[in-house]
Amino acid sequence: MFSHRLLTHDTIIELLPDINPEQNLLFYSYLTQHKEKAQYSCQFINSKLTAVLAYLSGLSFPAFSFFRVEEQDIFFPELIAFTRETIKLDESAVCGTILCQRDLKLFQSFDLIKGIPQRFLTMKHQNDSKLLESNIAKKISENEYAKVIDFLHSSEMRFFTRSELEYYPFIGIKEGEDFIAVGGFHFYDSQLVELGNIVTRLDYRGRGLAKRLTSELTRLGKKRSPDVYLGVLANNLPAVCVYEGLGYQTTMELSIVNFTLSKTQIICHYY
Repeated sequence: MFSHRLLTHDTIIELLPDINPEQNLLFYSYLTQHKEKAQYSCQFINSKLTAVLAYLSGLSFPAFSFFRVEEQDIFFPELIAFTRETIKLDESAVCGTILCQRDLKLFQSFDLIKGIPQRFLTMKHQNDSKLLESNIAKKISENEYAKVIDFLHSSEMRFFTRSELEYYPFIGIKEGEDFIAVGGFHFYDSQLVELGNIVTRLDYRGRGLAKRLTSELTRLGKKRSPDVYLGVLANNLPAVCVYEGLGYQTTMELSIVNFTLSKTQIICHYY
């Protein structure tokens, strides 16, 4: 027998098994960095937690993270329906998440995916000797936040949140009064660090600014945690080559997807 509940952060922490942050970076960030803005739609079978679809408010689109307890069957369409009704999202609303291959197949099997999934690599820094000696970026001050936010939004940094800028270190390179490159963190914790929002203005690309910025951010991140990660689209080969040249290695291949919480045909409950 299955049931659903919308749980608070404190309650779900007590029920979840130990989570490997490296294999569940997005969900781990919901439990830690985004815990004040996340809601957890949970499914139980025989009173045992089997799956969680977590919703995050505050981004420009409805953002979710899916976590499935290993070796547990789930009633997936019912979880989707419960989430849609609880969060009160229209079933046509286009949502976003990042999925492993197994979970991507699950979403696809119920025709929830919209558009073509984008292959996404999680990379971990492994070699300090490959980092550049660089000190050209400056820490971004509070009175520069508005400029940085405009810069990142114009560069279509989809997963950027203002709280990252407010609570984590961000650095930038300027020419005159204008930013030409910016970078910071999606996650900044003693357990792990994830670089993010690294972008160079289009007319300044190809000059090595991203390489220098990434080197500085990696060193800054390692002051917080020995485990430093970043994510990059697999088809962005120039960026992948830059990161590999700085000592990063791919640890996981995922997919960024758009999906809907549409009413699915319940043909077979278990998956």
